[in-house]
Amino acid sequence: MNGTGETGKPEKIVTEWSSDARSGFRKKVVVGRHDLHQRPEFSDEALAALIERHPRDLTDFCTMGDLTDGADSWRAGDPGDLSGLELLEAVRAGKLWINLREAMMVDAVYRPLFDRMLADMKANNPGYRVLNVESGILISSPTAQVFIHSDVSETILWHVCGKKRIRIYPTAAPYVTDRHMEAILHKEQTEDLPFEPAWDNECEAVDLEPGMFTSWPLHGPHRVQNLSGMNVSITMELVTPESMLKNGVLHANGVLRRRFGMDPKSTAASGPGAYLKLAFSKMAKKLWRHSKPLPKSETTFEIDGASPTGFRDKAA
Repeated sequence: MNGTGETGKPEKIVTEWSSDARSGFRKKVVVGRHDLHQRPEFSDEALAALIERHPRDLTDFCTMGDLTDGADSWRAGDPGDLSGLELLEAVRAGKLWINLREAMMVDAVYRPLFDRMLADMKANNPGYRVLNVESGILISSPTAQVFIHSDVSETILWHVCGKKRIRIYPTAAPYVTDRHMEAILHKEQTEDLPFEPAWDNECEAVDLEPGMFTSWPLHGPHRVQNLSGMNVSITMELVTPESMLKNGVLHANGVLRRRFGMDPKSTAASGPGAYLKLAFSKMAKKLWRHSKPLPKSETTFEIDGASPTGFRDKAA
């Protein structure tokens, strides 16, 4: 089992990153390997302790419906006074999803791992620059899922426990369009996207087992389906110079469309025009602030380990 070296810093976490993964990183779906699943920080006891001490305002307890129900079926819940281990047992037996937002960054136990993970990715990909990053821990039931959506940041998903399938769809219409991303960047909608089951014929599916991680191109639509076991994953949402420029162009186009009645066609993220749009976008954000659509916060259920779903609905 790996741990910390003589310097007190975690030893290298990325154990496999092929030349194909390096050349395809951020351009296509790539897969690497890590050893986080072998570390004591991801035992049930360690995760239970993290759940108990992590700020509740940075923690989401949710459930969801079936694929046909879509993102509107997401509901927030109340963990009550259950212990961390009791919550893990409810997750393991039910249909629940716990999101410990920013846990890899703000928790003293996990921050050294986060620093090492990011350092490994930079070392394995010369020239890779990261301007900002957020990283949290997801703990979810064997039957949980995340509906199709498109992240505004570049994403790396590190899988630690259980088995899940992630489906990544082409970064093109009809799966995602520039208008979708404009609306998301203008905070007119969440990152959820429309979905057609037939699209699964066009996706690239990756089955993640403990010790695997994957990444895909910016704005790549994707959905996640747990296959077995309690799932534990780490998300990294990264802002790079390239993603900032692309999002700046799309946001600027949205400003020109919404504020000035123009119909900009180009979404090119290179050349002087792109940098002018980035500067315009930054200025526009200062002039016209958007209120972000918030996830559902009203709690409609209480976590209950004795229930087959891991929760019981609150009385109306």
